Amino acid sequence: MHTPESRLGSPFEGLTWAQYVNALEIASSEARISVIGVTDYMTLDGYEKLFTEKNVNTRLETVDLLIPNIEFRMMPQTDDGKALNLHLLIDPSDADHINKIKGALRNLKFSYDGQPYGCCREELIAFGRAQDPRLTDDEAAYTFGIRQFKPDRTVIKKWLDEEKWLRKNSLVGIANGKDGISGLPLDGFGAIRDEILRWSHFVFSGNPNDREHYLGLKPGTPKEEIIRQYRSLKPCVHGSDAHAVETLFKPDNERFCWVKSDPTFHGLRQILWEPEDRVHVGKLPPQPSDHSQQIRGILLSNCSGWFAIDSIELNSGLVAVIGEKGAGKTAIADLSSFASGYPMDQKSQSSFITKGALHLAGIRIELIWGAGDRTEGSLIDAPFRASRPRVRYLSQDFVERLCSSDHEGTELQKAIEDVVFAKLDEIQKEGYSSFGELRKAREAASNIQKEALRGELATLHKEVDRLQEAIDQRGSKVKAKAEVEQQIEELKKQLPDATQSVDQKVLKELEEQQSLLKEIEENISTRSRRRRTIEGAIESYAAIKKSTTQEIADIERQLLDAGVAETTAQKLPPTWAPDVDDLLRMEVEKLGAEIASLKGSETTQKETPSIFSVQKSIAVLKEVVAKDEVSRKRLLDLQKQIAEQTAMAERLAKEILNLDEKVTKTLEKQKSKQVALYLKVFEALSSDEAGLKELYSPMQEAINQLGDEMQFSVSVGYQIDVKSWLNRSSIFYDGRRIGAEAKKSEIERIVEKKLVSAWKSGDSIKIKEAFEEFIAAVDARTFPEKFGTSKLSRVELFDWMFSVEHIELSYKIRYSGTELEYLSPGTRGIALLVLYLLMDEDDTRPLLIDQPEGNLDNSSVYKQLVPYIRKAKKRRQIILITHNPNLVVATDAEQVIIATADRPTTQPYPCLRYDSGGLEHSIVGSDLGVREAVCLLLEGGEDAFRARENRYSLEQI
Repeated sequence: MHTPESRLGSPFEGLTWAQYVNALEIASSEARISVIGVTDYMTLDGYEKLFTEKNVNTRLETVDLLIPNIEFRMMPQTDDGKALNLHLLIDPSDADHINKIKGALRNLKFSYDGQPYGCCREELIAFGRAQDPRLTDDEAAYTFGIRQFKPDRTVIKKWLDEEKWLRKNSLVGIANGKDGISGLPLDGFGAIRDEILRWSHFVFSGNPNDREHYLGLKPGTPKEEIIRQYRSLKPCVHGSDAHAVETLFKPDNERFCWVKSDPTFHGLRQILWEPEDRVHVGKLPPQPSDHSQQIRGILLSNCSGWFAIDSIELNSGLVAVIGEKGAGKTAIADLSSFASGYPMDQKSQSSFITKGALHLAGIRIELIWGAGDRTEGSLIDAPFRASRPRVRYLSQDFVERLCSSDHEGTELQKAIEDVVFAKLDEIQKEGYSSFGELRKAREAASNIQKEALRGELATLHKEVDRLQEAIDQRGSKVKAKAEVEQQIEELKKQLPDATQSVDQKVLKELEEQQSLLKEIEENISTRSRRRRTIEGAIESYAAIKKSTTQEIADIERQLLDAGVAETTAQKLPPTWAPDVDDLLRMEVEKLGAEIASLKGSETTQKETPSIFSVQKSIAVLKEVVAKDEVSRKRLLDLQKQIAEQTAMAERLAKEILNLDEKVTKTLEKQKSKQVALYLKVFEALSSDEAGLKELYSPMQEAINQLGDEMQFSVSVGYQIDVKSWLNRSSIFYDGRRIGAEAKKSEIERIVEKKLVSAWKSGDSIKIKEAFEEFIAAVDARTFPEKFGTSKLSRVELFDWMFSVEHIELSYKIRYSGTELEYLSPGTRGIALLVLYLLMDEDDTRPLLIDQPEGNLDNSSVYKQLVPYIRKAKKRRQIILITHNPNLVVATDAEQVIIATADRPTTQPYPCLRYDSGGLEHSIVGSDLGVREAVCLLLEGGEDAFRARENRYSLEQI
């Protein structure tokens, strides 16, 4: 903003100084202007007069700060023949700053006709007259001298380098319009443009495209390239550049300049370190989306000496609370959560409320929220009650438990599930209240199917054992047959005319019946609590058709609970009415139609069935039963004996033939069926895999939506507890038997080297190959006799070999490519905080985090955590209690609260005090400003900080 004292462009023409000040005072008050840059061409004339008006005449009281803005005309000239506009903003905090600025300006020289002229009133007058001796009037000569004073860029740069006070207390800005850096022709002036931008601190421009360019936000021009070219990212600022009352504080296109800082020159400097977030050009300043979810202030009453203040104002962004141990940092988080409906942990060892419970009774906490509503609680037994707490609180105990005590990562995984479940819409939640319940419902039918397969395997193991026992008797039968034949020969010698008579019943083969449960089709849609119950009932019905009447009654109750008509449910007697499947399918189709109508566009797909069809397959299980020996007639005397022996020989021959031709083949079939049923379990798991991927797809989608910076990933696969499975078999071995230990090692090697990888692949071909190698290694036919204990049965061995309880389809959540259970406690801490900072994006409640650094890897805080905090604080309020400087300074906390504690002798507890301000807040003297307090409390003080800096010997940029 110019003043009538500006010597170019005839600003505020026709106004007296008093009229100008009045107009300025009114306009600044109406526009709620905090800081004004007072622009003068080459001088301080207008600033000096306004400075007097504000500081001597007490005018402009609504304005916090006036900053001198000296505008220079600098060579080289632009395309249209105009000199470049360069601005010098100077810190006015020095009481003698006006004299120091004037002294520095006197040293800026422009040579004319061999004579150097300084940039001060008397020399500018002389400069004007040197060019035009006719200018006898001082004011006219002064104005002419100012208009002609156009030093080269090298002269101004050299002058700034030599004026140490000015260089230390000023910021250089270059205009970007036609009268600025963009006005220089690209051909031949590219290096000059880059040079000027390198020693400029900021760019004067309200153009959004300029901002994106100088911040490295444009595609194809990354930040690294901007820094290489211009030495740093350049903030863009804008002003009204008013030359008339009508344009005071009314920039073109309503491009107001909003700087987030204390209204001090040091506050303005923050835009250099935070060029993207500390300055905004636009009609309105950036605001969080839901201000009603912000705590504006904390009111304390009936404190009994606990607190030196009765209120604490809170910023809507990141509030960092720092202080020495025992200074009451945690109190802010505890009291805020107590008055927000967050349940208090009575057993917490770190809670301020728990530790001070004996002395805190009666203290009243009231929170003022962004929308003006209030919540309150009174210690220690009257917290604010809410079905959903109005804050999310990550206490020390919570973070510690999930990072250190949770060795398997299950609690952290559950925390992630809770956050992801909260992101699902009501349709996806299907009426369930937790992620675990939803998953359990989705897996119900599949679990029934797998249980049925296990039952079939158990029956088959007994059948295979029986057949194997029969085969094992073949040798003794062959030997017995030979002995009988020898006896017959002996008898025949005595009775050559003996005849043979055998009456032997032939083993009759019985068929074994197999029923396979249908697999539930993929793409299970929403609103499925009732439908899932019915589908589970369908699968259960197919699996337990031969079960008792009570089991059928249980299914009937399930269907009734699911809303199936009673007339339909009553059609489920043990006679297995053939139409029941169709009726149930109709019920599922009815629910599917209702669900489709809820899902919008899917309502048009009415011709496509939405019901899971149930397929049943019945495999006939053949059973061969050998019946008891037929009675044989007693042979009288020798003939009788011959007849008996002959019958026995024939019987043995037929039994051997039956073993060779039927039982052996049946045994091989049943062994193959064992493997086939075993593989059926994996087919069911494989089919379920797609369903699980669908279930967890919202989690992955939520992660993907956050962009490449989110390091979480989700995968579905097989979880193998091979250790416990092998441990179950350890009791089978009799260590006293030769080769038992070698056999154990051989089996374990095959399991660990081949079978586990095959299981994890889910590939039925690989599983079959590896499992058959495993079966051959075990050799269940001979294992019990050769290596097993006396109590080991073949059926028990089969039950273990074909068991699948140690294999389950599961999902893995990874952070930075590592599964949660394998993360270090520090990385878990990072993952936990990242989770709540970014994945929890739909939750705009204040996030309270109490001293997480004990569980954080310090080397990871800056790289992995700081960017997420900076992003999250734009949409939700964060109150962070910390000792880590990166979590305060690198995150550019909007507010720093300094907690201190006095120890009065009149009470057994401390008196807590809270002072706050922005990071740029500074006080020179015995009292500490925020900047000094942060350096002292987090860095150990300025001397300690500089000592470490010197030790690091870091190269300055």
